Amino acid sequence: MLVRLATVADRDEVVALVREMIPGVDAEARWRWMYEHGPALTWLAVEGNAVAGCTSFFPWRLWLDGEEVRGALGGDGYVRPAFRRRGIGGLLHEASRAAMTAHDIACMYGAPGEMNLTPLKHGGSRELGHVARWARPLRPRGLAPRFTARLEPMRRHDSRVDAIWAEAKADLRLGAVRDAAFYTWRFLDAPGRHQRPYVVIEKGRPIAACALESTQDGRVMRIVDVVAVPSQFRPALRAITRHVCEATECETIELKLMALDGRKRQLWRVGFLERQTKPFLCMIPPGGDRRFLDPDRWFYGGADADLHSVNV
Repeated sequence: MLVRLATVADRDEVVALVREMIPGVDAEARWRWMYEHGPALTWLAVEGNAVAGCTSFFPWRLWLDGEEVRGALGGDGYVRPAFRRRGIGGLLHEASRAAMTAHDIACMYGAPGEMNLTPLKHGGSRELGHVARWARPLRPRGLAPRFTARLEPMRRHDSRVDAIWAEAKADLRLGAVRDAAFYTWRFLDAPGRHQRPYVVIEKGRPIAACALESTQDGRVMRIVDVVAVPSQFRPALRAITRHVCEATECETIELKLMALDGRKRQLWRVGFLERQTKPFLCMIPPGGDRRFLDPDRWFYGGADADLHSVNV
């Protein structure tokens, strides 16, 4: 079994693998959005003339203790059924870890699906904690909080988002850079544009950026992502909750956040309670910066994902 870095000549094979691993996805659109941006680094496991599986790094700008570094979101880890139970997933992740320094990737992180947990750990990833689903019921409608802030649709390369990020990053120790360029690519350029980004405005001042998407049955509104200026995270959630109550028939509002982070932010004060959790993993190269392995540093949200819709 040979594991090698994919080249431009492997494009069609990678697109075929994406189509297999995510049924119903527009694989060509995903290639343009996720793979051409960065661009992605993909490793293939090959036996003879057959491609057995793949894994990818999607380069991400991270904010670490006051400076930008190059990291990667891990994604699209897949082994074809005929080749499973041979340790190929672990081999792919080992190869990607060995190549991190050469490609200037300081860390790879994410909250993977259950099938990828064991291969990732075998390949060198470490479990740092858990990402939690925080949920708040929205009935009866009269319980919607009264709040002066309002949501306005986000524009492409919106300068208000840059202003928010300029303040917000002072409070963040480690997380994805959430500036206007990121929000434009992550939400406004995403296939289908199912996740709608907004700027939260209070008395003429932008205090937060967020993105929302409802489930297909219309019962749940997901706060896909939210970043706020210092001390305005909970007020931003109140404003988002009011917007959802007034504009939709959703029964519940949810967001993803590290369990430890959500507890520190006292989300229960705005009605959000901790529900299901899933492991959060991080990989650094041999001898890499161990600050990435500190769960207390991480700010992680729904934008730290490689899917353009919660309904995929």
